[in-house]
Amino acid sequence: MRPVTSRLLKQLDASIAAARTPLAVDCLEAERACYLARQGHLIEAKATITRLRRQYLGAPNVEMSAWLSLAEGLESYFGNLGAASHDKILRAHALSAAAGLVTMQALSAAWLSQMDFTKLDAENLARHAKQALTLAGPQDHSARSRVSLVLAQALHVAGRLDIALPWYRRAHFHATAHGDDATISALIHNMACMRLDNLRQVKLAGVGDAIDGDLVLSGAQSTDNFDQLIGASSMKALKPLLRARILSLQGQPAEALILYEEHIAVDVDKGFARMQSDLLSDVAWCHFQIDQRESALYSARAAESTLSAETQIDDRAATHTRLGWLYRELGDFEEAQRHEVLASQAWSTYIQLQARFVALLGSVSENG
Repeated sequence: MRPVTSRLLKQLDASIAAARTPLAVDCLEAERACYLARQGHLIEAKATITRLRRQYLGAPNVEMSAWLSLAEGLESYFGNLGAASHDKILRAHALSAAAGLVTMQALSAAWLSQMDFTKLDAENLARHAKQALTLAGPQDHSARSRVSLVLAQALHVAGRLDIALPWYRRAHFHATAHGDDATISALIHNMACMRLDNLRQVKLAGVGDAIDGDLVLSGAQSTDNFDQLIGASSMKALKPLLRARILSLQGQPAEALILYEEHIAVDVDKGFARMQSDLLSDVAWCHFQIDQRESALYSARAAESTLSAETQIDDRAATHTRLGWLYRELGDFEEAQRHEVLASQAWSTYIQLQARFVALLGSVSENG
């Protein structure tokens, strides 16, 4: 059995022990399952969800159903970014709205804004974030920490760290007040990811602002250290790949390839296939830089074959940029030009999306 090291987990266990009704106990158990899923303890979370689903099968309760839908959504999301996560959380949102469960409605709206961010859906992100902030009370730390983090990372990825920083601070304040170490871990990791995205845009497209790669790498290492401290293992496969991407951008292709070769197959198995074109195009470019041309060409073809409707526009832009570089270096100028045109179009679309994030989110207040 995993040792209990998280502050929020300890608080939830104490609340369960002190709860006075069976329904209160079970709702807290479902909330605990949500937290376990966010920490990456998916087997334990799923076992609790399954037990509670069976328990309420013959006598459904709307509050319990809302909590279980949220828990199932988070278990799916933190397991493999599963497509079912959005629908489950949407169900929690609908149930809580219909039953007048305002705190749950705010929390599910906050998590819907997270789902919207993973799709780079600026309009729905703005709508759900504003709703969460409007409904959440000052002490609804769980909803406020999540929606603040989503707003921070959306504005950060748009290149506006100046207006993202207050939201990062709010996210940290509410997570600390709640004892929510999983959100603090996500804040450290997501900030490193957004810094990496900014750095990638500067290096590949020549636009934007970014901090030095050593600082990005330091932020990535901080996530690992904090997760070890709190006993978290959420989305473990992504962390070494984050380091590999930073090393590549820093001009250390051999070191990046070591991490890629060890972890990229795990990444596919964990369900993060939408990132594959970006990762494989980076692998191709790393191979070329250490004069492994055959491997570079093989990875380049694999990268293009994994482009799909799920591929985000920034990852698509990065993929075509690297493939354009590679084919030009290999002397295939026709193929290089094709990728260069596609890269230019994708970067243009992404820059417009960044402006859209700022326009929709830049003036959002703490009250929505």
